[in-house]
Amino acid sequence: MSDAILFYIHYGLTLFWGVVLSAAFCGVRFTKRNLSIIGLLFIVCGSSQLIALSLLGEQRVWELYPLIVHTLLGVSLCLCFRKRVVTVIASISLAYLCCQPAKWFGLLSSTLWDYATLNLWVRIAVGVLTAVCSLCFFANYIAEIFNKDTRSVLIFSSVPVIYYLFDYSVSIYTDLWAEHYRLLAEFLAFFLCVVFMIFCIVYYREYERKMQTKRKNQIIEITVSQQAREIEAIRKSNLETSILRHDLRHLLNNLAVSIEQNDKQKALSLISGYVDQVDSASLHRYCTNDTVNYILTSFSAKCQKSNVAFSADLELDGLPVDEVMFSSILSNGLENALNAQLALPKEKRQIKLMLKQSDGRLLLSVKNPFAGPPPHIDYVNHLPVTEKKGHGYGTQSILYLTEKLGGKCLFSVQDNMFILRVVL
Repeated sequence: MSDAILFYIHYGLTLFWGVVLSAAFCGVRFTKRNLSIIGLLFIVCGSSQLIALSLLGEQRVWELYPLIVHTLLGVSLCLCFRKRVVTVIASISLAYLCCQPAKWFGLLSSTLWDYATLNLWVRIAVGVLTAVCSLCFFANYIAEIFNKDTRSVLIFSSVPVIYYLFDYSVSIYTDLWAEHYRLLAEFLAFFLCVVFMIFCIVYYREYERKMQTKRKNQIIEITVSQQAREIEAIRKSNLETSILRHDLRHLLNNLAVSIEQNDKQKALSLISGYVDQVDSASLHRYCTNDTVNYILTSFSAKCQKSNVAFSADLELDGLPVDEVMFSSILSNGLENALNAQLALPKEKRQIKLMLKQSDGRLLLSVKNPFAGPPPHIDYVNHLPVTEKKGHGYGTQSILYLTEKLGGKCLFSVQDNMFILRVVL
């Protein structure tokens, strides 16, 4: 096979894989109809290139290649598959970048053996291998990225787009690559360094934004769960109050009978029993804030079921901070303390809560013993470290909410007690 035939086969395959990869990176599904359109695009792009080659010459064709092939392909992808311009530009640039391995291996083979035919065979083989691997292993993931919001597409397409512009600038439109080989080679290293640094900053900001969104979702879930518990506590209290009202009628009837029979002891016994029933059904008043009372009443009942000694020292006239956020902090702190008690013997289980106001600040402290070795505190991130799957979200939410309220929280271990302190 002559070198001329191999040359046209190589560039025909390069164009074909370029069209296919551009479509795949855009997220085009390879259905029967779409494959027909992609084949037609390949024929149109190839024909326009051949016509331009016969009319303008090879050098002129390479200079106009972005207009003859890439622009035509981009417009077609936008119109035929209704893809965004930014997605199409990113996809075509990345497909162009995927052609570079074949180019580099071809240059390597020509440098080692100086055999033109081998150079073309190497380019064809590496080009096909790169295209197949890209389609099988990377195209679906890249298509997901390139079809996200415009900001994400711009971030991830920056390298292929800039390389596309760089390659045409130094090798097609100018002779900079041939005349200043070392200068441009060093520029590539500089360029990659700068792009990597920018990418790290952008990625970190995106990661922080997503983590903040994740924390907000967790807070919403916790808040909804807490409100559901408060509603259940109110419903239970209302039910018990209804029962007491119903029982009050029978009590009065029984008291009337006891008084008529002059049975003083029986009357006193009935009154005492009803008072005890009222006390057990009433909501314990820890402070003037109803939400805090609901939380602590519900938590106290949980502690009784789990045989945990619970003590609360409150000096609170009102909440100077957002009630919903503080309720989540308090609920998380108490739930974490209760979960830590379940591995202890019953006689060692205890939770001490302190909630006070001082100098316009709200002070919260939750103390509880723990089982096993002391929890490891990461004093860089100010959070306890746990290896248990699904754990740690409560402490993260406490830290996040405390910071949102402009306060500070501290996790520490002292005298075999795990201590949470929050200042708001």
